[in-house]
Order: sequence, then structure tokens, then C-alpha cells
Amino acid sequence: MRGNLGPDRGPGIIAGAVFATALFAAGLAAAAAATVESVALLKGPERQKILVEGAKKEGKLTWYSTLIVDQVVRPLKAAFEKEYPFVQIEFFRGNTERVVQKAVSEYRARRYDVDIIDGTTSAAMANKAGIMQRFFSPYLDEYPPELRDPRGIWGATNLYFLTPGYNTRMVKPGELPKTWEDLLQPRWKGNMIWSTSRGSGAPMMIGNILLTLGPEAGKALLLKLAKQEIAKSTASNRQILDLVIAGEHPLALHIFNHHALISRKAGAPVDWHPIEPVTATFNSSGLAKNAPHPHAAMLFLDFIFSRRGQRVFQDADYLPAHPEIPAKQADLKPGGGRFKRATYIGPETQLEKGNEWIDFFQAHFLK
Repeated sequence: MRGNLGPDRGPGIIAGAVFATALFAAGLAAAAAATVESVALLKGPERQKILVEGAKKEGKLTWYSTLIVDQVVRPLKAAFEKEYPFVQIEFFRGNTERVVQKAVSEYRARRYDVDIIDGTTSAAMANKAGIMQRFFSPYLDEYPPELRDPRGIWGATNLYFLTPGYNTRMVKPGELPKTWEDLLQPRWKGNMIWSTSRGSGAPMMIGNILLTLGPEAGKALLLKLAKQEIAKSTASNRQILDLVIAGEHPLALHIFNHHALISRKAGAPVDWHPIEPVTATFNSSGLAKNAPHPHAAMLFLDFIFSRRGQRVFQDADYLPAHPEIPAKQADLKPGGGRFKRATYIGPETQLEKGNEWIDFFQAHFLK
């Protein structure tokens, strides 16, 4: 009779049903166990497959960025979404303080929107606030130690190098200072300018000198430099360089070298000149502690640290952090022909030493 399982077949079918139910339950349990931390620290041959399958279910990620939207955020978004068309990137753009303030405020309100945070010090500041997650990306193994956090909080994506910039109509090549001591020559007294910016101006140059020469010798040199009547401005480094191009000052002490290149290509009478070791900072990215889309976020971190993602930075005229991906203009990075040595000032050092450098600047250069 139909529907009669019979004495022999019934237990087998029931056992199969129980087994299937157990597998389903195990699957649910595994999914429930996929915490942000477990996804962030995944390793092994199945890692990429697990991230892709998880990202397909998540469908999006949210990125809080300090990078310029039209220059590099949109190209990175387009390249990533082309590779992973099942993930859409939503982004918010602000400066470092704004990005961190927004993320921390949301966490205090128990609102967890952000997946990825970037900036020169953003990840370190957010980590001090307790809202960042350690992560593992196999691509960071290709980076030098100074460009990846040993705890796994951040990895560098692109570099910035700060050098003197000069008006080529006002400064002859033979006059260019080759060392910091050369800046003490009478030729430069009253003919230099720098920005007061904490993250890229005078305090960062002071920090480089103190870190390189040591506190005693560094302060001795800086006290002599303070007598050179250096002009100060709260303007950005880009605006400082424009003053040099306009002929208001022959030499800017600490500008982004790629800004000078861009202006020179446009026909401006300007160039950059390294004094080694050159001050170096970088943009770094990390994963939020309660990231709502951890699989997609880890795919994105892998992408921007990979050679594929680094070539997007290169194409956008940014300086890739990957040691084997040159800048489009190769001599903007160490080893490209114009300089070899740089002092990388990481985000933790900037947070720990920044106030000390600002205090020195205010005490001796703002009198």
C-alpha cells in the first residue's frame, strides 16, 4: 500500500532525515560562528572561497575614506566591483578627524555601519577608541615591516614624501641645500617658508630631524634653524607651494614632492629636491571591530593591498605602497633615481610624538 513504509525501509529514511537535519543545523551553527574576528583572521586554502561565498550573501560594504573621491576612491570602487560584481561599495569621505569622529560616534550609539576605515592616522586613532579589529591579509607579507602594523590593525596603501620645493627662476641648481645643515647658510635666511600643519608641515619635519639625529643633536640643529627667520603659514602644503610658484618665497621646506611634479608638468617654474632621509608618511586601511560585512570587507582589503589594487593607485598618479609597484613617475619613490633614504613616520609615532613636536615648534619657531 502506498504510504506504507514497511518494517525495513522506515528506519533508514528516518535516519537519513535526522542526518540531513543535523547537517542543516551544523551549517546554521557554522554561519552563526562566523564572527567578524573569525572572518578577519581566516587563513588556509579555503580562505578565498569562504570570503567570496560570504560576500555574495552580504552584497555590499561601507568605506570611510580620507582619499580624494574623483582621483582614487571611484577608480578603486570601479576596479573592485568589476572583479567582484556581487559587492557594491558605499563610501563616506572626510578628513582624518571627521572620519574617526563619525565612526566613534556611531559605535557609542551602537550603530555599526562602517566596514573599512582609512587615513594617515585614522586606523590608529580608531584603534585607541577600541573600534578596530585585527585582520590577516596574505598580500601584506610582501610589504616591509614599516608599512604594516605588527598587530594587524592596519596596512599601508599609498605613500607620501615631503621634501623642499623651490622656484626654478629664483634658485639655481648649484644653490640647492643637500643637507639640513645647508639650510643654515645666510643664503636661506628669510627666504624659506613652511606650513604649520601637524600632519605634514613643520612639526613633521621637526619630528624627522629629531628621530634621525637623536634628541640632543636634533634640537641643537633646530635651534640654529629657528634663527633663519622661516615664514610660517596655516595654509596647506599645496597652497605653500603655490606661493613659491608665484615667487613670494624661493624655497618651501616641506611639501609633497608629487605636487611639485604635477605643477611642473603644467608649466610652472617649480621642482622638488630631496634632503635625505626624506620625511615619509602613508595612508593606511583597517577593518572596523563590528563590521557588518566582514567577508566583503576582507576581499576589499586584500584587493587594495594586492598588485592589482596597487596598480589602480599607480594609474591615479598616487604612490603605491607595494615595494615592487613603482610610481608612474618612478623617481618620486626611494630608489627611483633621486633619493634612496626615507624616514617612515607611522600613525602610532605621529600620535605618540606629535604633541612633543608641536610644542617644540611653538616654543622656538613662533616667537
